[in-house]
Amino acid sequence: MRRARTVIGLPIISLAEGLRVGQVKDLVFDPDGRTIAALIVSEATWRRDAELVPIEKVRSFGRDAITIYDLSGLIEARSNRELYELFTADVKIDGLLAMTEGGNYLGIIEEVMLGPHGEMLAYEISTGFAEDVHRGKCLLPANEALTVGRDVATFPDGIESLVIRQRSGVDVAEELPAGDDVLVLQSAN
Repeated sequence: MRRARTVIGLPIISLAEGLRVGQVKDLVFDPDGRTIAALIVSEATWRRDAELVPIEKVRSFGRDAITIYDLSGLIEARSNRELYELFTADVKIDGLLAMTEGGNYLGIIEEVMLGPHGEMLAYEISTGFAEDVHRGKCLLPANEALTVGRDVATFPDGIESLVIRQRSGVDVAEELPAGDDVLVLQSAN
């Protein structure tokens, strides 16, 4: 599991050609699919389209670089309608208000935790500097998010108990059904 922020700035290497095609400028999130949809290699200018690497063209998210199979993995944003819509929607996960359906405040999403293939595993939330320093930040499973919009991410009522248990130091991993990713629910001190 790694923070989305650690992917930004990594070089992108094309394995077939042995070329460095650029570096990750930013990420295109697909909040409905709970994944990174693409890596942004270059922003659009008045003379050319933005360049993206669709997530399915990524071979590996390494510690020191992102690898793609070949140069066909580097596309212009407008060449893929679905990716272009996500790219222009400009969904930013960090800074979103996290609320329950019933209107209870959970915190502010500060980071997204990613799996080895770019899937979103958890949202790291902050409830304020003092609380974060004293008890640490909490992680909410990404698959629990009901909606992720431009301003607010909503979660089901009752998820507050998960936040409370994390803040109190209770090991909530034991309560997960088989198959869930235990890493998602450990405190991010």
